[in-house]
Amino acid sequence: MKIPPTHDEGSDEKPRIFGTSLGDLGVVVIAALCTITLIMILFSPSPFEKLEKAQARQEREKAQQAELERQKKIDAAVATGEVSVGIMPAKKH
Repeated sequence: MKIPPTHDEGSDEKPRIFGTSLGDLGVVVIAALCTITLIMILFSPSPFEKLEKAQARQEREKAQQAELERQKKIDAAVATGEVSVGIMPAKKH
């Protein structure tokens, strides 16, 4: 009659961590990394949003510059006397 092997004698398996095999832990680690990556993608600012903000700011600056140039031309015309600024009398019917 043979003696059944004990824990230390007959087992060639590696010791388990928290009662699971290394393959199972690998799946859990990969799933956690995928979840963290997804959360980071969802909550990080969009590069397209930054582009749209930059374009809107650039458009505002162009509009402001155009208004300043227009005002300078008006001021120059009024100063030289080419254009007079006044209130026209109302037309009578």
